Amino acid sequence: MRRAVESPAPPRVTGADTFRRLREGLLGASFTAERVEAELGTHELSSRPAETAVHLRRLTGADPFSTLAKLFLLDAGVDADRVEGAIPAVGVEALERLGLVELAGGRVQATVRLVPHGDYFVASDAGHESGADVPYDYVPGIQAPSVTLAKLAVRRPCSRAADVGTGCGIQALLAAKHVDRVVATDTSPRALAFAAFNAALNGIENVELRLGDGFEPLAGERFDLIVSNPPYVISPDAAHAYRDSGLAADELCRRIVQSVPAHLEEGGFAHVLVSWAAAAEGDWADPLRAWVDESGCDAWLLQYRTSDPLTHAAGWLKPLGEVDPVLYAGALDRWLEYLERLRIEAVGYGAVVLRRRAADRNWIRTDPLPLDRLEPAGEHTLRVFAAQDTLEGLGDDELLDLPLALTSHHRLRQTLSCADGGFVVESQTLDLTDGLAFTIGVDRHTASLLPHFDGRRPLRDILARASETFELEPSEREAFVPAALPVVRRLLELGFLESR
Repeated sequence: MRRAVESPAPPRVTGADTFRRLREGLLGASFTAERVEAELGTHELSSRPAETAVHLRRLTGADPFSTLAKLFLLDAGVDADRVEGAIPAVGVEALERLGLVELAGGRVQATVRLVPHGDYFVASDAGHESGADVPYDYVPGIQAPSVTLAKLAVRRPCSRAADVGTGCGIQALLAAKHVDRVVATDTSPRALAFAAFNAALNGIENVELRLGDGFEPLAGERFDLIVSNPPYVISPDAAHAYRDSGLAADELCRRIVQSVPAHLEEGGFAHVLVSWAAAAEGDWADPLRAWVDESGCDAWLLQYRTSDPLTHAAGWLKPLGEVDPVLYAGALDRWLEYLERLRIEAVGYGAVVLRRRAADRNWIRTDPLPLDRLEPAGEHTLRVFAAQDTLEGLGDDELLDLPLALTSHHRLRQTLSCADGGFVVESQTLDLTDGLAFTIGVDRHTASLLPHFDGRRPLRDILARASETFELEPSEREAFVPAALPVVRRLLELGFLESR
């Protein structure tokens, strides 16, 4: 086991005027997400030494942006006079009082990582991506799961939201833009200190922070929106609060998902990132169905990966392997023994989306979550839930009476090849350009139907006209509508079509 490491003090909240001047100074130095991507070629900066060395060599100037990027993004010491010049409205002494930097021998060293994200600035603990000597209460910044959860969440105006396991507070800050009041909880006082600092830095006043485990600080309360990025990693460790729950297998994720319904208002949505003990073969969603069955909520179960035990362990332990191969090998064995002891054949990763709805029977559906194409999915989620409501128990005759509209968020792609002096269509795919960015193959008949879904005519009229336009044989015409209905249902389920 690695030695316990003492955590540095988190940043401090001071007067509102200091934070106003700090925000203005950062913006004045063009310390923005757009500039980071333009100058460093990425919006996901790593603090691993090999990558940091490359980024430092991209920042050859002494301009304010380069100075702040070296200081707050790349963990490099910078001359004090450079920092004073980069952000003169604040100065080094004020940055020290905030707990953002340390000054020694005329050099300034950041004590936190400060990252521009959209129109926010987000502070978190610096470094430690090496996998060595990470404090238990280390507070990470914005990582890939944070972005996934932020994109999944429904972004509609509402009264109250909860962020369970807020960490540095990014989900609460994003919710604060469209929610009257946000309550954010965490078991870590350091995490709440970072969240309080980030709220103050960004001028956010409608976020309330509460210390406690899971939903305990929210007893008896209901919310219109709940988001949670819990420590969902299935591991034998309890070394890192942000990663390890200390509970066996997927127990923490199950508890969170099953606690959500009691805290959702009617019609409210919850989005929870989860991992779960899965079977090596069979339906990946079976364990999750058991979590949400008879919950009083409609459930959308999403999966982006299933890993075998070795791949699972190696992925999470990889940073340690980069700095200490001996410890890495021992940790791999320990994780594999743990998974085998619990008879875990595979580990699934994904999200559970719940909507509270009083009904005799709530529905459950499953879909893949394509992370490589994920776009902000709030509107897509609303389309999918509305479509599933419509389709539940809907017969073919009732479907034929529906006026349907093709979403504007689509692209039809064709693959052509040359033949006989011209081009022929080899294949066609219909892509969503928002939300989960689903892709579905379509034949020529379906592609020809798409322009007619304008929301003004019922489906039966569209299909009747299409059967004439396609010049089908009588036997083909009789089979056309029955063949088209499953395709239309699938397009409606996936959010390509919506009922008007």
